[in-house]
Formats: sequence, C-alpha cells, structure tokens
Amino acid sequence: MLSRMISLPRRAITRALQWINDNPLPTAGVTMAAVSAGYLLVVLQNTVTSDTASTTLEPTFMLSVASERPAYLLAIVVGIGTLVLWRE
Repeated sequence: MLSRMISLPRRAITRALQWINDNPLPTAGVTMAAVSAGYLLVVLQNTVTSDTASTTLEPTFMLSVASERPAYLLAIVVGIGTLVLWRE
C-alpha cells in the first residue's frame, strides 16, 4: 500500500511532463499568459501606494495601467488563444 502512495505523485508528474512534451505550443502560451498576468498584477500593486489605498481599484484605473503596457496584454491574449484554439 505504501508503494502505491509513493508512486502516485511520480505517475502524476510523469503524465504532466508527457502532456507538456506532446503540446509545447499551448504550454508556452499558458506560461506566457501567466507570467504576463503576474507582472501586470505586480505593477498594479506597486501603482497603488499607501496614499491611494483608501480608493478602490476601479476597472478604468486597472485598464489605464495595463494599457500603458500593451505587450503584456497582447501576451495574455495570445497565450490564452493558443491554449483554447490550438488543436493538432
């Protein structure tokens, strides 16, 4: 029983790595979208200082901060698009 419990994570990792190996473009797209979204979240957090902490994050404010960095928005759209639309 213990050997099954130990081999379960190993099998899951093997399956995940096999899927990544079989689908490199969607994997790259998801990675690109995740890193870009993370960067934009960090920029948003750094933009909101302690002086403006009392105000809420409005969608127009978030869009204005993100529109100053269009490459990251494009990376998110393309990354998600490769995952959704790519079929072999």
